[in-house]
Formats: sequence, structure tokens, C-alpha cells
Amino acid sequence: MSFFEELKRRNVVRVGVAYGIASWVLLQVADLVLENIDAPPWVIQALMLVVGLGFIAAVVIAWAYELTPEGIKKESEVDRSRSVVGETGRKLDRIIIGFLVLAVAYFVYERQTIKSESQVLETAQTAQQQGTPEVASEPSIAVLPFADLSPDKDQEYFSDGIAEELLNLLVRVDGLKVASRTSSFTYKGNLLSLSEIADELKVDHILEGSVRKAGNRVRITAQLIDAATDRHLWSDTYDRELTDIFGIQDDIANAIVDALRSELGVLQEMGTVSAEVVTDNLDAYELYLKARGLFLARAELPTAVSLFERAVELDPEFARAWQDLAAVYSVMESWGHIDRDYNQLALQAAQKALELDPGLSTPWAVMGQVATDSGDMLSGLINMSKAIDLDPENPTHYLWRGIDFSTLGFQEQSIADLEKCLELDPAYENCRRHLAYSHVLLGNYETGFEYFQEGAERGFSGANNWFIAPLVRMG
Repeated sequence: MSFFEELKRRNVVRVGVAYGIASWVLLQVADLVLENIDAPPWVIQALMLVVGLGFIAAVVIAWAYELTPEGIKKESEVDRSRSVVGETGRKLDRIIIGFLVLAVAYFVYERQTIKSESQVLETAQTAQQQGTPEVASEPSIAVLPFADLSPDKDQEYFSDGIAEELLNLLVRVDGLKVASRTSSFTYKGNLLSLSEIADELKVDHILEGSVRKAGNRVRITAQLIDAATDRHLWSDTYDRELTDIFGIQDDIANAIVDALRSELGVLQEMGTVSAEVVTDNLDAYELYLKARGLFLARAELPTAVSLFERAVELDPEFARAWQDLAAVYSVMESWGHIDRDYNQLALQAAQKALELDPGLSTPWAVMGQVATDSGDMLSGLINMSKAIDLDPENPTHYLWRGIDFSTLGFQEQSIADLEKCLELDPAYENCRRHLAYSHVLLGNYETGFEYFQEGAERGFSGANNWFIAPLVRMG
């Protein structure tokens, strides 16, 4: 007789199935009751642990012992000719059927309850919409990566950088919703139509364009498109010397604001947008754009460090280059680079950036990260919060503070920060992953798995996601 056949003969399989179904019903009822009495999360977690240990005990007992008319006996002491395992098996079958009926009844009840609640909510929303006049939503825009039309196709870093600089300018326009860089740049090289991209990003306008850079001249073409109608609201071409790059950015951003103002009658109180001349050294600016492209893609980080370092050598007053150099230093060790004291370098670069421009936010986040890595969690949280105060629209600041909150055991605060991170940047998969972790640690297993599943559906294949899947399933 095979091992599996022996398991079946001793009713081990039936006991396991019966125990599993009964446990599921018990946990569903317990979850409902505990939720209604506001029990702390650890109660249901403790119950799950007990149930899990009980399963092991039940299977071991079913294997080693047999229920006889005289009571429970060791299986080795029972005469096979007088064994009643067959009758016991039939009783277990009836128990399994009974628990299955209970499970189906609970499932139907839960579905009906959810359906009823949804109908009530839908009715309330419909009534509210009927009784409230429509208010025009704020205009929204996504800036897609600009195409590199340079002769050698080697200026992608520059075309991406120009698109990002324009995005950063438009973010400063009050009343204009701008899709994040991470979300917009996800569609680089994508074959979706503009209307499909706009629908996924939940925006009604698209800015796209191209850059052709040759020698000291640059030609930038940009066009603003109404995604719903595919109508061009504005387009223009700028053919100038590279020395006027910040002036071109000014002109494009203000032309977009003017077009939206004319088309929609919004942004009336917004004046002109002015691009910051971050450096007078164009060589340093090009190095900065190259390094930033590598850093944001987390590609060739040592090269990014070298380029940023060369940029600040060419222009020691280049505050944004110091800021991003501090940021790339701060992640080097987590990416396996331990050839230098990167945390100390990050701290020095962050302090230099703030010395040049006290209004920058990222240096505070970097100093928070360094403090956290050194075990000073309180200083880490204080510095992260300072970064958020200075730039409440930066999703990375919320991600880093959310991770710190989770490490300290404050999962609810962590979830709030990570949800804000995803609200600002729906394509930020690292936020989604850590949000799944925090929900699991808080005991919200189903929600954690939903976030994991959503990340997998979006094509995020991080190893940690595959680790969390069985964990939340077990929950």
C-alpha cells in the first residue's frame, strides 16, 4: 500500500479537509465578531496561529490514533479486522458536507451584503449628483518623454531632461494637475494611442514633442493635445542656440498656460512661469541631465555618481547637482556599492546643497535617510517631515518616511504616507510594494494581497513581491 493510500485509509486526508473547512468558517465568523467589538489586530492573528498549529496536531493525531467503539487508541494497537475506519470516514464525509454548506451559506450572505451596500452607495451617489450642479474639474496634463531626433540618436538623456524640466515648471502652476514623471515616462516607446494614455493617467491633455540637438544648436518642437478629441490646441518649434535653453523652457511652459487659459477659461490668475537658471555652465548642465537620467533609471549608478561629481566640479554653485549627488550617494550602499563611505558623502553633499539653496527639499530627505541608516530613527523622521513640508508633492519623500514608520511599527502612519505616495504617482511600484507589506504587518492580509496582485498585473516582477504572495495567502 502506498503512503497516500495509507493516508486515505487512516482518514488523515478527510481530517485535514474537514479541519481546513471548519477553520475557514471559524475564522470568518471570528473576524466579523472581532471587527464589531473593535478587537486589536493581534487577536485574530493569534487565533490564526492557534488554528494553524491545531491543523498540524489534528493531522498527526489522525495518523497515529484511531477512533474505536472503546475510545481513542493508538493505530498500531488496533486489530485491522475490527477497524472501523470506514465508518469513521463516512461520518467525516457528513461533517465535511455540513461545513461546506455553512461555508457556502456564509459566502452567499457576504456577497449579498456587499451587493446591498454597493446599491445603497450607488443610490446615494446618484442622488447627490442629481442634486448638485456640475463643477468643472481642474485641467490636467501629462508630459510625455520628448523624442530624440538628433542625427546620431545619442541625445536621449537631453530630450528626456527637457521634458522633465517642462514637467517641473508646469507643476508650479496653481490649478493645473500634472501627472508625475514616473507615470508619464512609463509610456516611453509605448504603442498606445494618446487617448488611451490620457485615460490611464486620468488627464485630459498631453504635451509631447521632440528635440534635435546638433553642436551648439537645438531645435525643440512641442505640441499640446486635447486627448479626448485629438485636437492640437497649440504647437510651436524653437530653433535656437543651446545657451538659450532655459529661455525655451520658459516660452513653452507659458505658451501651454496661455493655451489652457484660452481654451478652458481657467488659470486666469496665473501669471508667467519662469524657469530657474540652475547653472550658467552648459557643460555642467549636460552632465547633470546625463547623470539624472541614469540615476532615475537606477542604471549604472557609479557612472551617475561620476557625472554628478564632474558637474559640481565645473560649477561648484550648482545646487541641484549637489542635491541629486547627495540622493545618488544615499542609495549606493543599498545597491551593493560599498567601496566608499557613501552615507558620509551623502550628508556632506546634502549640506552643501542647502547652503547654496535653503529652499531645496531633497537634501532634508537624504539627511533623514542617512540618520535612519545610522539608527537615529527620530532624527530620520524629523528630517523626512521637513522635506515633505518643503515639497508636499514629492512622492519619494512619502515613500521614505512611510518605510521609516513601518520599521518603527507604526503601520497606520506608514500606510497613510504610502497611499499618498501612490496618489501622487500611481506608477511608483516601490510604494505599492511597501504598502502591501504595511497592510500585511497590520493584519490586513486581503488588502496586502490586492496591492501585490495589482503590482504583478502592472508588470512589476520584484523578488520581494514574489515573497509576499504566499505570506498574504497564508494570512
